[in-house]
Amino acid sequence: MPIIITGIILTVFGLLSIYSVSIHEAFTTTLKSGDPSNYFYFFKQIKNIVFALIAAGAIYAIPIKFFQKHKHVTILAIILMALQIAVFIPGIWATYHGARGWISIPFLPNIQPAELFKLWYVLFLWWWLIRKRDKVNTKEFFISFIILNALLFFVFLLIPDLWTVMILGIVGLVMCRYAGAKIKYILRILLWWLAGWLIVGSVAWLVSDRFSYIQKRFTYFLNSSVDPQARQIWWQNQQALLAIGWWWLLGKWYGKWLQKFGLIPEAQSDFVFSAFSEEIGFVGNMFLLWLYLYIGYYFLTRVRHIKDDHKKMIGIGILSLILIQAFVNIWVNVKILPNTGLTLPFISYWWTALMVNFMEIILLYKILKNK
Repeated sequence: MPIIITGIILTVFGLLSIYSVSIHEAFTTTLKSGDPSNYFYFFKQIKNIVFALIAAGAIYAIPIKFFQKHKHVTILAIILMALQIAVFIPGIWATYHGARGWISIPFLPNIQPAELFKLWYVLFLWWWLIRKRDKVNTKEFFISFIILNALLFFVFLLIPDLWTVMILGIVGLVMCRYAGAKIKYILRILLWWLAGWLIVGSVAWLVSDRFSYIQKRFTYFLNSSVDPQARQIWWQNQQALLAIGWWWLLGKWYGKWLQKFGLIPEAQSDFVFSAFSEEIGFVGNMFLLWLYLYIGYYFLTRVRHIKDDHKKMIGIGILSLILIQAFVNIWVNVKILPNTGLTLPFISYWWTALMVNFMEIILLYKILKNK
């Protein structure tokens, strides 16, 4: 149960942070409708938690061996690819601040297929690696792994969603290493993957305006004295750093910070870490980091007792997906990485991401309990 309890604490932590930091965003969003509310995102997040609990209950009822069957993996792939392709269909896809990656379904909040695809990727790669385990240190495996991932990630390059490609690529390498691949093969795959990512990204960047916002983010990251749009991005990151470092030890206490009043963009989602930092300070942030690390520590210290290699593999993939995304989001908030648009697991607002997080923690629990 400790892994479930840790997930609950993270969710409560996120709910409290959204309650506090989303006041300005909520009021601005609802003012246009004529019924302004400071707690629009807070109540929406409560609904998101209900949806996530339903999804977690459904995944708990499904045996893990269900995902070992080729037919089931294929059906899930078709469904998720259809959802991902729907992002390009006018009238179905939805945008958020100019970013395309959501689809609109009646009676449901906008769905972000990329979040569902991340979990499917772990399940699929686990299924594929188990069948290729005796060949992981061969040239045949090396080539097939690169081609397979290139095909899977092609749709995300068209959206474009380069950071999803980056995170899933790292998760894939972690799972390959756990499957027995030698370091030299991992490094080769990494070099080829980075080279391909740079080539395809550069070509698309030059021929399509759809990549212009990514260009601005990287340009600012390397040089802040550029055009006005990049300076705006610089201002966003500057405000985020001020929030993290201003009251660094104990913070200003819950509900008493000022940066949330329009100075930090997306305070309820992408920048929730920096937005909440001014209130909880260094001590609160260390507690948050400890919760993520505890999930990793708890699972890794017990996974060796599991005899089923299939379950070990899927657990390592899910754990790496949670931790890598968490630290990438935090590194963006402290300006170690350019803006990515990725959420902080269990904390940020967005119902699809939260639903997937709940499903991930339930799967980790089932693996440890051998259910």
